[in-house]
Amino acid sequence: MSHLIDILHAIAERAGQSTSPLIALRAFPAGTGTRISHLPIDQALNEAWVRAIGTPFFQAQSIALAALRRSTPFAITGSGTLSRASLHLLTLDLLRNEPSATALLIVPDADQALLHEREANVLARFCQPAIPIAATSGANRRTAPTARLIITTLPELHSSLLRLHDRAWHSFWRRLRLILIADLHTYYGIAAGHLSMILLRAGRLSAQPIALGGTVAPVSGPEAALKLISGREWRVTSAADLPYPTTTLAIWQCDGNRHRETMRLAEAFLASGASVHLITNRFELGNLRAAIGDVSGMLSAGLRPLPAHTQIMTGADVGPATLQAALHSGAALVIVLLDRGLGDSALRRMAETDLATWPLLQPAAWSPVSLNPFVAALHLVCAASEKPLHDDEIRQWQLETIVERLAAQKHLYRLPGSASVWLPGEQSDPYITLDLHAAGTEPLYLLNEQKMQTGTADPSIAGRWIHLAAALPPLRGGQQIIERDDETGTIQLAGREGHRTIPLRRCQIQIRQEWAQRELKRAHSPRLSWGRVTVEETTYAYREQTGHNPVREQTLAEPITQRWQSQAVWIRLSRPLNVSGQLVGWSCAAAIALRALARLEDCVTAYDPTTQHLYLIDAQPHGNGLAEWLYEQIETILPLAYDIALYQRSDPLYEPLARTDMDWLLTILGGETEVALTMPFSPQKKATRVAEPPACAEPPARAEPPARAEPPAR
Repeated sequence: MSHLIDILHAIAERAGQSTSPLIALRAFPAGTGTRISHLPIDQALNEAWVRAIGTPFFQAQSIALAALRRSTPFAITGSGTLSRASLHLLTLDLLRNEPSATALLIVPDADQALLHEREANVLARFCQPAIPIAATSGANRRTAPTARLIITTLPELHSSLLRLHDRAWHSFWRRLRLILIADLHTYYGIAAGHLSMILLRAGRLSAQPIALGGTVAPVSGPEAALKLISGREWRVTSAADLPYPTTTLAIWQCDGNRHRETMRLAEAFLASGASVHLITNRFELGNLRAAIGDVSGMLSAGLRPLPAHTQIMTGADVGPATLQAALHSGAALVIVLLDRGLGDSALRRMAETDLATWPLLQPAAWSPVSLNPFVAALHLVCAASEKPLHDDEIRQWQLETIVERLAAQKHLYRLPGSASVWLPGEQSDPYITLDLHAAGTEPLYLLNEQKMQTGTADPSIAGRWIHLAAALPPLRGGQQIIERDDETGTIQLAGREGHRTIPLRRCQIQIRQEWAQRELKRAHSPRLSWGRVTVEETTYAYREQTGHNPVREQTLAEPITQRWQSQAVWIRLSRPLNVSGQLVGWSCAAAIALRALARLEDCVTAYDPTTQHLYLIDAQPHGNGLAEWLYEQIETILPLAYDIALYQRSDPLYEPLARTDMDWLLTILGGETEVALTMPFSPQKKATRVAEPPACAEPPARAEPPARAEPPAR
């Protein structure tokens, strides 16, 4: 540990900057966990645990085992090696006690799948007879259907295991007894809806009741969110039940070239013999992996923590839950890089003042899980393809209205001679590539400079963040769009350090329904409303800055227009704002991403000067749950949003935005067309000018907020 800190100090001293780039250090002492003397599991497995893991058993394992044997869903709080090993232990115990059963482990990405496969096999090899374990993305993928524990991702589960359920995977599904979900906190917003519907689809294929379990990082409100995802009560263990090692958090200010600084830090630790893992976002991952090349496994990059001595997070936009996971990953040192993103200046000032209250160190809130109709429509047709749907199932899921619309559009039809059984139509293939944040549509495909695919992104960002020369990640930059192909839905990115952009837009908002209204808990008590709106948004230009050059305003050759309907909250401001280009409210979007399980691009801001309403809108059509959460919790966001605006007011790119946000936030704090539900996965051409969705039957008007569809108990 100490030599890694010494290396960090040495790099800071050699930086040649007027102020040290090492902003703050905070040591987190080890946690001992709550040990238990005995765990009632198979004796051979007990001995295997001692040989493979070398630690005693802990209370979290006992609580989870008891819940599993009562068929109560359980979640072990933690994301480190011991959390993963505990999942493997409980799974192997069930499989040894039920020799014909199979189990499924869902993980966030392919890197995590290979990690779980490797670690589970270490434990399983000490047990005889051996239990076959396979990851669908690994070397054993061809023989995976014969394994008893399958490790896969949600997109692979959708497009392969479920699609081919009656062929290669028939025996596996028939004997399925347990579904585990690692890192449950990664399923928020639209992703939570995908997980909920896929759990329903999986449950229909098993011949017996399916038990549920998983792991979760320390977040706020996991029990309520998990109940809405699964329709069942969960037993969530305490974060103190498992031990965790000593680690140190470092906050590091970049000099304007984040990629170069990342690699410089990594190379210094590698030279000392320490392994390094880089945690980044989907837009920068391809560029980082290309730069890494082959370094004998000592240096890796991914979207989430992997075992390493040092974890380097390339920006605060990876989120608080990922930071919590990194701090509990077993790493001796975790470094968070700050640069010139919206919010970074405020985070730096807060770290210098009191790192204990730093926003990224607070448990992130899990916003309400609501089932997006587009997501439900996609999975309903898939479910009917896998096994005929029955009316009693549809009623249990509270999806009758969506089924009626799908039938009207010929995506579902009643089985001839039966009034209660539904089969899929033949218009389109519902087994599209699944991006967890896309609301039932084909994703955008991200390409690197060599035009190799590096990942996907949800298309809701296309209207404001995706245009030629736009900088990604949004409001931070580092990557630049050098080509956009609307026919194939691909976006080519190239690294361009110091390049940042912010879109200039025109917005028209029509309030469709107002579900609730209240006063903000401030002296002047402005009114806050929550409801459903129709948004017409046109991105016509953008502000651009590269390095410390003057800011320029560039006009798009062809404006990008999109129209969608979603949930929103809105505040009626007491005085009008002098704002152009819709440079308002983004400080709130940045604050939301620091306080909740959300990304900055999940929220869209808009201001209507005629009504003096400021809107915070769910970015995905028909909502992602953020607006509902904001209606209850917006007071927790506004002070942080003001700090973000305050410390960005000297940034030339963000200065107009910051001063506008300071204006209306100070007033509050100081004084105190219809979206069609056509099947969105139908093949479609992605035009530069996004057309208005075709009209169709609108959901019935509601005086009350929309009820969440809760899946039936399994």
